[in-house]
Amino acid sequence: MPSHLALPLVAAEPLAGGLLALQTRMTAYLLQPDAGALTAVPDVAGSGSAGSGPSEAGPPIALRRLSVYHGAYRARLLETLRDTYGHTLRLLGDEAFDALALAYIAQSPSTCHNLRWYGETWPEFLANTGADTRSVIDADDAGAPHLALAELARLDWALREAFDGPDDAVLGLRDLQKLVPEAWAVVRLRPHATVRCLAMRHNTLQRWHALDDERPVPEAEPLPEPGWVLVWRRDDRPHFRSMAAPEAWAVRQLLAAQTWAALCEGLARAWPDQDATTLAAQCLRRWVDEGVLAEAVTDEAPTA
Repeated sequence: MPSHLALPLVAAEPLAGGLLALQTRMTAYLLQPDAGALTAVPDVAGSGSAGSGPSEAGPPIALRRLSVYHGAYRARLLETLRDTYGHTLRLLGDEAFDALALAYIAQSPSTCHNLRWYGETWPEFLANTGADTRSVIDADDAGAPHLALAELARLDWALREAFDGPDDAVLGLRDLQKLVPEAWAVVRLRPHATVRCLAMRHNTLQRWHALDDERPVPEAEPLPEPGWVLVWRRDDRPHFRSMAAPEAWAVRQLLAAQTWAALCEGLARAWPDQDATTLAAQCLRRWVDEGVLAEAVTDEAPTA
């Protein structure tokens, strides 16, 4: 039997303890703000590799090697945030964005093996960040800059979620035509898995489009009434558009798995001055045309 197969049986327990200790120290080092704060290097890190000369070993070399990892860890997370939050980056500019991003990285270390999910709480960080980082926000964002920035960041994140969200079916008009009249009393229209409904309290869409068109970005201003944005994926591309309050309410009912009958009744109660049947039909037709719906769930209903 080759010796390398027997070696783990002898060294497994000591190696496991040593490896765990090394990993713990390495993690603590990576997460500390100052790379120069490390004065003691784990023996393994400073021992050099097999066949290396004397100049390859020792704490100075090990510290330099570790500092590379320290910088690379932050650089990779920063790159991820810049890629995910493209419009937020464009609005703030490189210097201001990086200052906020590095503050976020120091506060929110990565907890997932997949970098795709890093930065999910970035919008909340922007909304709640302290006075020590407010100086990086441009003067034209005065008022409630971080709340407006957080809205822009939420839209960035929702569109990225829609881009690489799970595949799903798309409900077509012919699928609805298969439902018999009795089915509409119990049917639930399930939205596409990538559908999101975002509340907007600032002129975020106006600013987003200005960034897209490379026009001067207007100052952040609160809206007289909250606005609503629908986000979803269609034909492998993320989409978004604004919604009036009745449609936004209806989308939230879809996301809550309400029946179509309950949705229509709720529209009639909430907007008594409008024809709920016409309003619901208009929403339904638009959702079907835009690929917003995935399935008509008729657990108890027959189909034609």
